[in-house]
Amino acid sequence: MSLQTFHVISRVIRFDNLETRPGRRERDKLAAIRDVWDRWVERLPLIYNPGPQVTVDEPLVPFKGCCPFRQYMPSKPGKYGIKMWVLCDAQSTYAWNLQVYTGKPP
Repeated sequence: MSLQTFHVISRVIRFDNLETRPGRRERDKLAAIRDVWDRWVERLPLIYNPGPQVTVDEPLVPFKGCCPFRQYMPSKPGKYGIKMWVLCDAQSTYAWNLQVYTGKPP
């Protein structure tokens, strides 16, 4: 795919109903991608069953763009980003469940 084709597609692609997004965004900061995110996370346990040892990791995915729930963590290498909680298998490091931190609940 050419870069120009990618830019055209990324300008018009939507994963939710743009008309109802403002109402949903008041109570859910992930409203723009919530449907896709939930479907993806629901599929993770169907693909792989973790072993007896699991761990919870708290990564900061580096991100410098405009985002209402971007976090600043001075102790991380990429100081700005999106904070997540990830339940992983300890041996294979496969993510079994994911949750994005979007700030304090209203």
